[in-house]
Amino acid sequence: PCQAGGKVGYDAATQTMAITLPEGPVHLAGAVAGTDEIEDAIASGRRAASAALSRLGHAVADEPPAASPKVARPRYVQPIVADPKGRDFVDFDEDLQVKDLQNATKDGYREIELVKRFTTVGMGPSQGRHSALATARIVAEATGRTVGEIGITTARPPVGPETLGVLAGHHEALERRTALHARHVALNAAMKPVGAWWRPYHYSDSSSADEAVREEILAVREGVGLLDVSTLGKLEIRGPDAGEFLDRLYTMAHASQPVGRVRYCLMLNEMGSVVDDGVAYRMAQDQFYVTATTGAVARVYADMLFWNAEWRLKVDVLNLTGAFSGLNVTGPKARQVLEALQSDIDFSRDAFPYLSGREGTVAGVPVRVMRIGFTGELSYELHCPSSLAPALWDAVMAAGRPHGLRPYGLEASRILRLEKGHILIGQDTDAITTPDELGFGWAVSKKKPFFVGKRSIEMRARLGQTRKLVGLQFPAGASNIPGESCLVLRNGAPVGQITSVGYSPSLGHYIALAYVHVEDQAEGSRVTVKCRNGELVHVPVVGHAFFDPTNARQEI
Repeated sequence: PCQAGGKVGYDAATQTMAITLPEGPVHLAGAVAGTDEIEDAIASGRRAASAALSRLGHAVADEPPAASPKVARPRYVQPIVADPKGRDFVDFDEDLQVKDLQNATKDGYREIELVKRFTTVGMGPSQGRHSALATARIVAEATGRTVGEIGITTARPPVGPETLGVLAGHHEALERRTALHARHVALNAAMKPVGAWWRPYHYSDSSSADEAVREEILAVREGVGLLDVSTLGKLEIRGPDAGEFLDRLYTMAHASQPVGRVRYCLMLNEMGSVVDDGVAYRMAQDQFYVTATTGAVARVYADMLFWNAEWRLKVDVLNLTGAFSGLNVTGPKARQVLEALQSDIDFSRDAFPYLSGREGTVAGVPVRVMRIGFTGELSYELHCPSSLAPALWDAVMAAGRPHGLRPYGLEASRILRLEKGHILIGQDTDAITTPDELGFGWAVSKKKPFFVGKRSIEMRARLGQTRKLVGLQFPAGASNIPGESCLVLRNGAPVGQITSVGYSPSLGHYIALAYVHVEDQAEGSRVTVKCRNGELVHVPVVGHAFFDPTNARQEI
């Protein structure tokens, strides 16, 4: 009724709230109209129904007039007495007691609207339906006024309870498949959900999962592999202020980034914590192609739109995540495979150096190619319209067959990047991770006057650093390997945890990334890790990439 224009008052005779409603599409009946007896409630329902039908143009019989009103009598109203020990709750949603409302009036909040906002009374799920009258009575007594003078605030819909199922939203799980999903299934890929996306975990005809992963890793290290990276976020930034926009969003310098070059992107929030990373390929003076992690692209895109509205720069942000697919061709023979395809792109080392980008066609498919090195090998990432991705996949597979090309899955990709010490956002970072804790000072510009999070990381740096992400190398043949999230101890107290761990077939032993105390970050330091069975193991710190620390292989 309140949403339909009804006015709430107070009936001193019955000591209850009363509502009046002007003529309109809503009619009052029953208890809400102030009736107590069952006969009166039924009669009021008939009158309300008759008025509604008449409004719709239906002929209705005249309802008898309302019976003579009975003498109003006060209903049972519990006296207001503040319990000296408390626990006299007025609002069960907000855990408010009589004294909370009385204290609000003592602080000068004498009007019901101010009391509501100061104490949050009536703001819970019930919207004041069990506390409104009690609140009005308490405020009236505390301020020396009548309940009618105090009144109550207007409740918001919904007027009835909602089921948890309705509040939970859709019951079916969200699922997304890349444009290459059918190709993976045809190759006997073990498909697993990663967030909303179905990803190939590994490919295998008969070998075990561990053996298949090992073979895929060695194929990349010794020959060439092919990975579907279509789930990566893909954002296009266009406009005369595109470089300035990225300069403000990311920690590195992008306004001065040359056309045709690819640069690492590290994004912080306003607290100075790492929230995403990727690469930015400057396609033109006013155009960038930016990647984001699979799990964070929705947040990154939303942040870009927010800051674009805040800063009012001359840029347009386009989310191409679903429209474009990506293929990563990586390994010592990657260049040979791409050069075997018909293309107008020169893939030679001099024409296409490391951290460069090119546009053109490969096997008749328009592509944007970036030479980057997440696996630590010679790598080319080919992005194309998703509708053409299967044709490009087939062409690369055919060209790579003489070179032993093998598609590899998510687990092999995880170990390959771990061998290089590359981080995964959300796995090797948490809600408070700073660039310094990751050893990413090289990715933070010292010259830019501003970027999101700059002031915060400077303030946090002055507070001192307590932890650092480092590599841990377990001896070959070690029998007890801690799992991810196992604690790193120093003098018996937790100082960090394992973030990533796995067996490296390239090195022949287990390796891990972990947060350790900042005083234990030096190479050769030994840290203590508590395994899941409670055993303490002592592991040496590695101060560089586990595999190819000089990065010679990715720059060939």
